[in-house]
Amino acid sequence: MLFTYNDITKDVVEKPDVCIIGSGAGGAVMADVLSGAGLDVVVLEEGGYYTKDRYSTYKPAIAMKILYRDYGATIAFGKNPIMLPLGRAVGGTTVINSGTCFRTPDNVLSDWAERYGVENASSKEMEPYFQQVEKTINVMPVSPQVLGKNGLIFKRGADALGMSNGMLMHNMINCHGCGRCAFGCPHDAKQAVHLNFIPSAIRNGARVYANARAEKITVESNRVTRIEGSIINEQTGNKLFKLTVSPKLLVLAAGSIYTPYILEKNNINLSPELGKNLTIHPAVRITAMFDEIIQGYKGVPQGSYVDAYSSEGIILEGIFVPPEIGLPILAPIGMKNKEIASLYDHLAAFGVMVSDKNSYGRVKVGVDGRPFITYHFDPYDFKKLVKGIAIASEIFFAAGAKTVNPAIYGIKEFTGPDDVAQLFTKKIGITSVEMMAFHPLGTARMGELKSHTVVNSFGKTHGLENLFISDGSIFPTSLGVNPQITIMSFSLRNAQYIVENKEKFLNHD
Repeated sequence: MLFTYNDITKDVVEKPDVCIIGSGAGGAVMADVLSGAGLDVVVLEEGGYYTKDRYSTYKPAIAMKILYRDYGATIAFGKNPIMLPLGRAVGGTTVINSGTCFRTPDNVLSDWAERYGVENASSKEMEPYFQQVEKTINVMPVSPQVLGKNGLIFKRGADALGMSNGMLMHNMINCHGCGRCAFGCPHDAKQAVHLNFIPSAIRNGARVYANARAEKITVESNRVTRIEGSIINEQTGNKLFKLTVSPKLLVLAAGSIYTPYILEKNNINLSPELGKNLTIHPAVRITAMFDEIIQGYKGVPQGSYVDAYSSEGIILEGIFVPPEIGLPILAPIGMKNKEIASLYDHLAAFGVMVSDKNSYGRVKVGVDGRPFITYHFDPYDFKKLVKGIAIASEIFFAAGAKTVNPAIYGIKEFTGPDDVAQLFTKKIGITSVEMMAFHPLGTARMGELKSHTVVNSFGKTHGLENLFISDGSIFPTSLGVNPQITIMSFSLRNAQYIVENKEKFLNHD
C-alpha cells in the first residue's frame, strides 16, 4: 500500500525485513526486486505522492515548490555557486528530470574495474540489467513529431557542420510533447519510477510511506537496528506522528547529497571517503535569437543531442523552459525583461554539459544542521565547458541564428560566428559563467579497494553488516551522461545480490 500523511492517524511502528530510505531511481528498483522475492519491505519517502491528476493543476513555478527540494534552489558553493536542483517526491528526481536515458559508457565501467576494483560490472555483465530496466520504463527514441522546433533547429545546425547528433532516448509512452518534463508530466507519459517500479513493489506487498522523513538511525554491534522519524504535514511541514522502523536490513537510497548527510548526522562514520568525491556534471545554457518563430516551450525540452565531442567529455543536450521560468533567469527586471518577453517565441536554447574529471565536491552537515555542499571546479574541466559553449554557439549560427547569448558575464551576445573566437582570446573566469548542474554522484563510491571506497561492488557498506547504499552516490567517477539508467541498473543488480545472499544479510544470531 501507499500511505500519505492524510492516511495516517497515529504513530507508525514497522518491523519489516527491509527498510528503504528514498523512493527514487535507486530505492524504487530495490523495493520492487526485494518485495518480489518475498521480503517484507517498507519504503520511506520524505516527499509527497503526485500523479497527472495533480500535475495538471500546477503551473511550473508551483510545481517547483512542491516537487523540488528547497524550491529547486539547492546550491553547491565554491568560486562560482552552482544551482543543483533535487527532486523530493515519491519517485525522486525521476519525476522532475528530463527523461533522458543513457547506458553507462563502456570506458567508465572499465575504469571503475581498473582503479577501484569494482567487480562483475563489465558492459557484458551489465547488459541484462540495462535491458530489463529499459523494458520496464519503456525506453525509446524521441520522435520528430514531439521533438519540437527547438531541437530540430539545433539538429539543423549540427547537420550543416557535419557534427554527430541524434534523437535522445527517453522513458516514455504516448508523449504529447507538452514541454513540461521538468515540472511533473501532466499526462504520465514520462515513465518515472512512481509509475512502474513503485506500483509493482506495492503489488508485491511493499508499504510505501510518503511524507515520511527518516531522522535518526541507531547502530548496535555493527548493525542498523532502528530508524526513527516523523510523518510530515505536506502543507505546513509540521511533524504529525512519530515513525519507528526496526528492519533486518537497511537500504539507504537518499541520493548523493542526502545519503552522506544522513549518515554523518547520525555519526555513522563508514569511511573517510564518505561525503567526498562529489561530481555534478557542470552545465550551462546557451540561448539564441532567430527571425523565425520557434516556441521552444512546445515539444520535448531535452529531445536531441550532439555527441561529436563526447570523447573529450563534452556533450550537448536540448533544454528549454516555459516563459514564467525562463524570463526571470534571462532578464529578471526592467525593459530587457519586456524585450525578451516579446521575443520569447523566437528564442532557442541548448545545454552544454561536461564530465567533471578533475573537479570534486563534498557534502557535510552544515552549522545549521542542513547539508552543506562545496565544489571545486578544476580549470581543466572549465576549459571543456568554455569549448562546449563555443561549439553550441557555432551550431546555432550554422542553423541561422541572428544572435547567441553565451551566458558569460562581461561578454556581449555574439552577432556572428566570428565573435565566438573571443572565448579563446579573452580571459574568462569561472565566476563569470552562469552555471547549473543536475547529476550529483560519487559521495559513497563503490569498489573492493576499501581505502578509497565506502561500499563494496554491490553496494554493501564496508563497516556495517546490514546496510546497503543504492543511489548515484556509489559511482566512483563522473559518468559523462545522464545517470538514471545507470542508477536503476546497478540497483537491480545489487538487489538481486541481496536476494541471493538474504540469509547472510537478514539473519542475525
